[in-house]
Amino acid sequence: MSEYNQYVTAVNKIFEYLAKMKAGWNNLDNLNYIESIEEYKEIVINSAKNFKSSNTLNTVNTKLEELGE
Repeated sequence: MSEYNQYVTAVNKIFEYLAKMKAGWNNLDNLNYIESIEEYKEIVINSAKNFKSSNTLNTVNTKLEELGE
């Protein structure tokens, strides 16, 4: 499994667990904490896209360097 896939799997698990906790808890403080964490979801998604594109660029650069040698 690539690093990108491991990253995406871990992030998905985190937000899956948060959704389960949100559904099971009725304490307003805990629900507010979960909502504050969920505000970062878009940032995490964009970071995953950047991670994937930088990982792709590194693969291409490595292949080009290998061909040059």
